[in-house]
Amino acid sequence: MPLSAFALVLAAAVLHASWNVLLKASGDRLVAAAVQSVAGAVVLAPALAFDGYPIDRWGSLAASAALHLGYGLTLVGAYERGDLSVVYPVARGTAPLLVTVGAAVFLDDTLGGLGVLGVVLIAGGILGVVRHPDRGIVWALACGGFIAGYSLVDGAAVRVEGGSLRYTAALLLTNAVTLLIVAVARRGWRPAVAAARSGGGRQLFGGAASAVAYLLVLIAARRAPLGAVAAVRETSVVLGALAGWRLLGEPFGRARAVGAAIIATGMVLLVV
Repeated sequence: MPLSAFALVLAAAVLHASWNVLLKASGDRLVAAAVQSVAGAVVLAPALAFDGYPIDRWGSLAASAALHLGYGLTLVGAYERGDLSVVYPVARGTAPLLVTVGAAVFLDDTLGGLGVLGVVLIAGGILGVVRHPDRGIVWALACGGFIAGYSLVDGAAVRVEGGSLRYTAALLLTNAVTLLIVAVARRGWRPAVAAARSGGGRQLFGGAASAVAYLLVLIAARRAPLGAVAAVRETSVVLGALAGWRLLGEPFGRARAVGAAIIATGMVLLVV
């Protein structure tokens, strides 16, 4: 992998972990998630300004938007109940585990020796992370299920129709609208606005970080093999666990960081 591509993907991993830290540390996480979604949509909006909203992909966009809404709500629920050092690695690790095992069982996709080892390591790492009591575990697992769902829908849509940037921009815009509606419905207009103002700057940065991280990965994928890009990207799992331990003072941080490293190793083996 060229050094430039490595630097881009590593920066993307840092940005991805950063917006999760900001979401976890926010006062009203539902409103924070809505603000982040709006900021991410704005960053990628130029892709729609030039090419227009892909109405022809309404089926994929509707299905993915519903799954992304479930992802956002379960992620918020997980962070309201559990630690970052548990929720982040468990949610991100559960998704590839479900996709890989599901494809092997239902689609007859064969797993090589490294793939089997990757599944074992992810499962073992998740068990290592969750062996310490944490009320966010069930929500994190559900969140991983939604990640797996939208990954399959989006992957199929982009593979068949191309134009990943335009499709992602349209999806972020749709998701921003739905999450805003839910946040206002649950919190009320004035409390939602007040919560957005109190921590809006940090969450705007978080949303922009999420969108920029995606762009950096796209750029890196043009310079290096996809497997290598995906492997470096998974370092975000370890960074998130370390941030929960060192920045947020969460308990069992060292043990959870080790578990996250095992999960990341397993995720790498699934893409090599």
